[in-house]
Amino acid sequence: MRFWTLVRRAFPFAVVTAVAVSALIATPDTAPTQTSQAAAPRPATLHELDVPATQAPDVPAASAAPAATPSPSPSAPERSEVRQQAVPPAPEKTAHEKAGPEKDGTDEVATLPRTTVRPFSMVGVTWARGGEDFDVKVALRKNGTWGAFQTLDTDRDAEADAGPEVGRAGTDPLWVGSADGVAVRVTSPSGQRPADLKVATIDPGRGSDVAPAAATVGQPKIISRSSWGAKGPTKGNECSAPVYGASTLGAVIHHTAGNNDYTKAQSAGIVRATQAYHTGARGWCDIGYNFLVDKYGQIFEGRRGGIAKQVRAAHSGNGPVNERTVGISMMGTYAKVAPTAATKKAVADLVAWRFSLAKLKATGTYTLGGLRLNRIVGHRDVLSTECPGAAAYAWVTSSGSTGLRQEVARRLAGSSSTPSTPTPPTTTPTSGKDIKSLAAAIGSEKLGKLVRKEWGNSVQRRAIYQNMDLLWTKAAGAFSVTSVVRREWHRTGEQGGRLGFPISSRSSTGDANVKYQRFQKGSVYIVGTGSATKAYAIYGPIFESYKTVKGTSGPLGAPTSTVLRDRTGYQRVTFAKGYMEYSEGSRAVSTWYKNGSSPDQLTVPSDRSVVINGRGFGHGIGMSQYGAQGAARQGKTFQQILASYYPGTSLAQRSGSIRVLVGDATSSTVTVRARSGLVFRTLASSSGTTLPTSSSGTPITNWRIRVSTADATKSVLEYRAGSRWRVFRDRIWRGSAQFQATSLGLVLPNGSVREYRTAIRSTLPASGSKERKTVNVLSLDDYTRGVVASEMPSSWQQEALKAQAVAARTYAVRTLMPSRYYDVCDTTSCQVFKGLSGETANTDKAVAATRGSILTYQGKPALTQYSSSSGGASAPGSAPYLKAHLDPFDGWSGNANRSWRVVVKASTIERAFPKVGTLRSLTVTQRDGTGDWKGRVVSIRLTGSKGTQTVSGPDLRFALGLKSHYFRLG
Repeated sequence: MRFWTLVRRAFPFAVVTAVAVSALIATPDTAPTQTSQAAAPRPATLHELDVPATQAPDVPAASAAPAATPSPSPSAPERSEVRQQAVPPAPEKTAHEKAGPEKDGTDEVATLPRTTVRPFSMVGVTWARGGEDFDVKVALRKNGTWGAFQTLDTDRDAEADAGPEVGRAGTDPLWVGSADGVAVRVTSPSGQRPADLKVATIDPGRGSDVAPAAATVGQPKIISRSSWGAKGPTKGNECSAPVYGASTLGAVIHHTAGNNDYTKAQSAGIVRATQAYHTGARGWCDIGYNFLVDKYGQIFEGRRGGIAKQVRAAHSGNGPVNERTVGISMMGTYAKVAPTAATKKAVADLVAWRFSLAKLKATGTYTLGGLRLNRIVGHRDVLSTECPGAAAYAWVTSSGSTGLRQEVARRLAGSSSTPSTPTPPTTTPTSGKDIKSLAAAIGSEKLGKLVRKEWGNSVQRRAIYQNMDLLWTKAAGAFSVTSVVRREWHRTGEQGGRLGFPISSRSSTGDANVKYQRFQKGSVYIVGTGSATKAYAIYGPIFESYKTVKGTSGPLGAPTSTVLRDRTGYQRVTFAKGYMEYSEGSRAVSTWYKNGSSPDQLTVPSDRSVVINGRGFGHGIGMSQYGAQGAARQGKTFQQILASYYPGTSLAQRSGSIRVLVGDATSSTVTVRARSGLVFRTLASSSGTTLPTSSSGTPITNWRIRVSTADATKSVLEYRAGSRWRVFRDRIWRGSAQFQATSLGLVLPNGSVREYRTAIRSTLPASGSKERKTVNVLSLDDYTRGVVASEMPSSWQQEALKAQAVAARTYAVRTLMPSRYYDVCDTTSCQVFKGLSGETANTDKAVAATRGSILTYQGKPALTQYSSSSGGASAPGSAPYLKAHLDPFDGWSGNANRSWRVVVKASTIERAFPKVGTLRSLTVTQRDGTGDWKGRVVSIRLTGSKGTQTVSGPDLRFALGLKSHYFRLG
């Protein structure tokens, strides 16, 4: 039997976004010069600079700011100013922006002063994964003049297991055209600085002549990777062998960000630069998108693997979505301007073609990666981001006849014509209270000086005054944002950030000291504390959970903080009566109350049923087997997997033999099947006897070593021919002996036969013993073949199987104990081993590929403990390389052990711990500090009618039959 469920061991072992509003007037295409056509192709190059921690704010001089440009109008060309906003910013900075970093809870944590660099056309900022959501701004020097700082967008709440390339965290790349200077400013709500912060500048290089491949029936023309100058994978690169999803389930639409005034001849350079940023700075193995489409309607092949195949890419920030959807990025910023007609047509043609291959409809929904998605979505539907920009998103999701879904539906139905329905005007609100009316109602005295007059489109609009911002959306109407709320809203990225547009005025709560204002993605709470008034923005999963417990009127009370990074991988908001914590890995929100109700305390309810929710299976120390498979699915090598779970160890070589105690051989008699080449040898003798296959013409079926009935300290060799057992040549001896062959069929007490390699030994547990134990003696690598096939499904990825092989072999070396009659057992107490009978071709391949490899630490074999599933957090072990850390690989969709829930009757706990009497409550008194709910339970107090008893988390786990001691109450 193979343990496909991977049971536990009883003992541990071995696109910067900016939403704009006026219609984009395409820049006329500029043909390349004769010189550029003749120049030899040159790949894109990337350069990186470290961004140091802030010592003092570096504020550009006022004279360095660009001249103000007129507000957009439908008839004027517009160059997008890159900002993380839903509508374009005012070209003139307001007073508090000129003054440098705001002192409203956001700290500047890193700054690169104005630095001259070699000319570049794309820029991005990256940092080591982990930490909170940082706000990143860059300023550029073009033609000798420094521009204003502009915000680079990041994917908010991106999951750690985002696809084949977890890589470095960072911003989306920004296409800048041409620049030779850069400055960087990074801020953080909590003052935490990102680790290993770098700014990357990219020269796009030169490609050869770009020509699209001829289209097949239904397929649009597509420019191949070789045509635009893609860099191929290196040997061992995760993308050297493309990974394919089982089928296509949908399409995700993106934009690349950057200005929109590029020429048709520059498009290939943008694609090359994007690939260089994704691979060189973010650490991905190839460009993240499956396709890119420029404003002229040119379609570029993205990730390597075949334009008609479901190639797993890295575009969405959600691993399963990356694997089962087509990622299409429109080149440019489609926030305040809509994609061009040529872009829309090309995207619709491309989606329709790919959907036709997958036999998908343009509409409908599916569930993937923890989300319910429409067949065609914008990136913001998958992750908290502004991508693909508000104007593009409106087109993607429009229910009108010109929306992308309708265009694709018409193509799938056999028609690509677009109805001649007039496009609604884009300059005047069509419903709800407008900004002009709101401004009149407020009055100029309260508004203050007009900083920027109203601008926007038919969906959303904005005007900026000295004392407040006025914003309007078609869905909600017009509202003002002012004072402390305004400052908090600006801190979170304005309407393009974490909150979005306002959808209400300030409202009262049940607490006279607390008011709030609702926004599209959350709320800002205004809390009066004595003479001070503070504003706290709450958004995302914590906000949704806060609403379910009745917000300020519920048991948590009013907030006392905004969303802050509590520790790596976790966000927290504190309240007057407790706090909420969000896990970015498991996407779970946990709540602690000051009165004790929390994941750490439970009063036994009247029905006497104790609910326990848990994570993982096993002790969680070292390698997660499901995590190894998850990492392999992401393209990680076995060396990378082992380095992740056993950091600081090194690969080394070891050979030799091992003695395995056969647990199912419960008899003192050792019986094997007779076969040609079978050899018998006592351990006292250096030579053996080849045993015959017949006796007097009668076939011998079995051989056995049994305890002598006359003297139990001696053993007898017998064979069976026909129905009788006979002593072979009066062979009686003291001590251990064994059968040897290339393979041996061991007959178990229940009559079944299991095949083993090399030798089956009848051994005395101690000198003079009257009982015998059955031991399989074989080489380390042959032993490892039997373990890997028994410990991990043979259908799993080779790199996962290789990691298991090295861990199992290393664990075996650690058990070698010459002073004992065996080295290792064959059950979950050690490592599951089923001998030759359990081996498979796929697992044998992994063992052969790692032949002799073990892990060492400071020259000695490492303790390679592992378990079925870490539940998203590895537990601390007894060695320096067995560290507690979040596990980004464990949470893939096939891991049935990632989370679990059981209901235990109080009577079951009372029987296990009778000293407490009638159980009344359970209280976790200590956790190990890593993972959801602050980690695994170290100790828990049981309180009952007779008293209290504190037990360890593992003890409670085994007493109740739980999968792990990583659990919460209730």
